[in-house]
Amino acid sequence: MPNYPHNGQRCLKCHDRCPGLELHYFRKICNHCRCLAEDHDLPSCQQRDCRPMSMLFQSSLSPRDPASSSPSPSPLAPPSPPSPVERPSDWSTQFEKLSLVDPGDLTQLKPPQNDVVLTKLISENVRSQKFISMLPEDKQEFASNLRRKQLQRQLPLHDLDPRFCNSLAQSEAGKFEKFADRRRKKAAGIGQIGEVASEGSLVGCAGCQQKMEKGSPAVVAGRVPGECWHPGCFACTTCKQLLVDMIYFHKKGRIYCERHYADLLYPRCSACDEIIFSREYTQAEGRSWHVQHFCCWYCDAPLAGQRYIAKDNNPYCVVCFDKLFSKICGTCQRPITAEAPGVTHGEFHWHACPHCFSCHACGRTLLNQPFMLTDGKIYCTSNCRHRSGPTCLTASIARQYTH
Repeated sequence: MPNYPHNGQRCLKCHDRCPGLELHYFRKICNHCRCLAEDHDLPSCQQRDCRPMSMLFQSSLSPRDPASSSPSPSPLAPPSPPSPVERPSDWSTQFEKLSLVDPGDLTQLKPPQNDVVLTKLISENVRSQKFISMLPEDKQEFASNLRRKQLQRQLPLHDLDPRFCNSLAQSEAGKFEKFADRRRKKAAGIGQIGEVASEGSLVGCAGCQQKMEKGSPAVVAGRVPGECWHPGCFACTTCKQLLVDMIYFHKKGRIYCERHYADLLYPRCSACDEIIFSREYTQAEGRSWHVQHFCCWYCDAPLAGQRYIAKDNNPYCVVCFDKLFSKICGTCQRPITAEAPGVTHGEFHWHACPHCFSCHACGRTLLNQPFMLTDGKIYCTSNCRHRSGPTCLTASIARQYTH
């Protein structure tokens, strides 16, 4: 798959229980442990940290931040105006090739200083990497993996470039381009950090609604004029996660990560995680799938028009569900399949039939009747519970053979 060319990376959740990343052929999960691809220790030297942002803004090499082209009142102290330098050349190509392992790499790159968006983009990456480099060595890997996982979750590559889509039909490419162009021109932006300049012009933090004190740090978004946030409140409206590198997407006065901004406009396939541009798709369990991806979570058998059972938000065919999740009847010791009614009491299970859900001593059926449970066996009365001997044994054997 183009997103993750390297398999075999260790799972950061399962550790030794997973032999290494082996991608499913259309789901972005590991075949071994079923964890997400980003839950594995993907290499940081594959341009992955820079690529999402460069693809997001690569068609916006304008002299000014499109989100800040029109003047608007800002609660922050005004920044000094940028000084013009040479026009952009091939610096964006250099940007994609950089490795973020060493934050010094980014500082050597000289983007056009009159491009506010891209200057912020680089400075935010430098800031993140410098912060990670100041952590103790045993915490650096955790912080680096966390940031990389946030990038992969909030800015999935398959949302940014059709080259990373495995389910995009050629006839849908035009829809993808229109969506990307609208997102870039109308929604995408990068938050700016500064200090609150005055108290009079402020209503409060747009996130927590608390008053912003003069001189305190705050974040403003060019596409949401007149609003500001505490740095810890500049988060996606849907998932509540802090926006990585302060990259946001605006819609109707609210800010989102790219993933949840896209989800406002199009359905997303619960299997392959890609945006669905097709008119025909499957809806089930409150979620959406490409028609060809509505398959059993375990065996990948197509489920369109078939009976299925949902467990942990994943659909299973009846055969796989029985094999994986069927309980064993406490009386006959046979599986209680999805097709068969069952009775459960705590950790004990029975077929809901007169033969299995019956008094262990006398064989009387207990369906819709009060019963007593002792050592995993059910009885109709205390007398039967205390009975022993041939009568009890005979009744128990008879039930097992007549089922």
